[in-house]
Amino acid sequence: MTHRPNNLRRFLAYARPYWRRLVLSTLIGVTKYNLPVVFPWVLKEAVDGVLSGKPGRLGLDLDHLMVAALVLFTIYALTCHLRTYIADHLAQDIVFDVRRDLFRHLQRLPIDFFQRYQTGVISARLITDVNTAQRFIGLTGTNVFMDLTTLLSISVVIVIMNWRLSLIAFCTLPLYVLIHKRLGARMKSNSKQARMRMDSIEGNLHETVSGITEVKSFTIEGEEVERFLDRCRLHREAVQTNIRTYALSLGLTALLTRIPPVLVIWAGGHMVLGGTLSVGALMAFFAYLEMIYHPLNRLSELNIQLADARAAIDRLFEFFDREPEGTDPSSAPLAIRHGEIRFEQVAFGYPDAQTIISGLSLTIPAGKRVALVGPSGAGKSSLIKLLIRFHDPLQGRVCIDGQDIKDVQLHSLRSQIALVQQDLMLFSGTVEDNIRVGRAAATREEIWRAAELANALPFIESLPDGLQTLVGERGVRLSGGQKQRIAMARAFLKDAPILVLDESTSNLDALSEQQVYEALERLMEKRTTITIAHRISTIVRADKIVVMDCGRIVQEGIHTELVGHADSLYARLYRESGLMGTQA
Repeated sequence: MTHRPNNLRRFLAYARPYWRRLVLSTLIGVTKYNLPVVFPWVLKEAVDGVLSGKPGRLGLDLDHLMVAALVLFTIYALTCHLRTYIADHLAQDIVFDVRRDLFRHLQRLPIDFFQRYQTGVISARLITDVNTAQRFIGLTGTNVFMDLTTLLSISVVIVIMNWRLSLIAFCTLPLYVLIHKRLGARMKSNSKQARMRMDSIEGNLHETVSGITEVKSFTIEGEEVERFLDRCRLHREAVQTNIRTYALSLGLTALLTRIPPVLVIWAGGHMVLGGTLSVGALMAFFAYLEMIYHPLNRLSELNIQLADARAAIDRLFEFFDREPEGTDPSSAPLAIRHGEIRFEQVAFGYPDAQTIISGLSLTIPAGKRVALVGPSGAGKSSLIKLLIRFHDPLQGRVCIDGQDIKDVQLHSLRSQIALVQQDLMLFSGTVEDNIRVGRAAATREEIWRAAELANALPFIESLPDGLQTLVGERGVRLSGGQKQRIAMARAFLKDAPILVLDESTSNLDALSEQQVYEALERLMEKRTTITIAHRISTIVRADKIVVMDCGRIVQEGIHTELVGHADSLYARLYRESGLMGTQA
């Protein structure tokens, strides 16, 4: 992949603020990995010197030699502790930074990004892939460096000890390097494939759990199980393909690392018998040979972790490279003086789909209530999305008080529009948390006032913990009417000059209906209001009714005017008792 080296450098930049700890961790790790290099030399001193009754090169007796060995082991244990403590803390700091930046970036991405990717896939990037990617620094990257220093130091020692035996010891090394280069590339590809299939599993799982009510009501539990198992089988196949490669890598490594010790014992034994090599030297050399293949084996095992980490890094930057919305530095804040909205010759359609809105012009006077009416697919919801800039028109422009909304700061635009959606979204937190979505800095008194205006106060006071009552995921512990009133309390708290209301089609009991209606009347006062209307009671009270069909405005007026045209679309919809369609 062409972007991989660049992505790797970008990811490694997250370690830059912690370079001192990274260097310290690496130095301690190098010490930890290289201290054992001394132990075979101690063995040689003990066998050839102390135990043979001859003075060793160090001039130490057995007791002093063993005390020195114990000191070295104590230092080794301390380096193990410090290395793990510092490296793991460093890894978690990097995880925090990457996850923070990625989540911030996700919040700034356009709405079509979230329509393209399943929620489970996005969650996997933020959780699983970040954890996998940090291994490149926390485990793989530094461990590779430390293993290489160990290999270098041991190689130098054994060459100094006996260069002939060293040649025998390294006889299979070129083949080892070649095999792991070939298998490493294969494991990287397999890791990416396995991760993509895990994304599919996580996306499907999130959808099934979120839609468990529909699953059970339509009795499709069996079909969902089969869908889940189909994805699991594909993932298992990808993982098992990688396991085969990994197992082959380990098997070949075992073979290539076991042949040289046999050859060394064979040749070294003849040297001992010929008097050109001492027993202690052969034992030390053999111990070094065992030590040199430990880092080689670790490098083999780390190969698959390295492949996983590199693939995860690429997936992370696939999201990071998505262009955020509202990044024009020349944009000015939106200044709303009155609240007039104009759609001027607007055309819109999704990529690879037919045009939804074409040549639409509409003026909504400041402070007036406009009801959008029409069958499903007429373009009502798409018109609202253009106003909030969830999407931009393909042609034409949308203006507020004469200002093209493409030329104003996106945050400034959306902060002055209150949206109450048909598909109400409550977050898993308290009632207060959900009302505070309207304005995070609001005081408790302002929250109570917003709840009172939304007719939510009576039911909130009846809850076990009042404002601190947990509503459950997506507000499952509240009724439909209660959720609607919390959504309106948010809008009251936001106090925006423009209100967009996607009226709910759900049926409420008479009391809830009345409470919601009264709250809506208060909410719409002195605000420019656009309502995607489904109730006749809402439509007849609008200052203007806009009837849409196939992305065009086919009628405009007030109820008494429009209903008089017996053959019109509005009259037909009216006769159908307010079955005005749902979302476009």
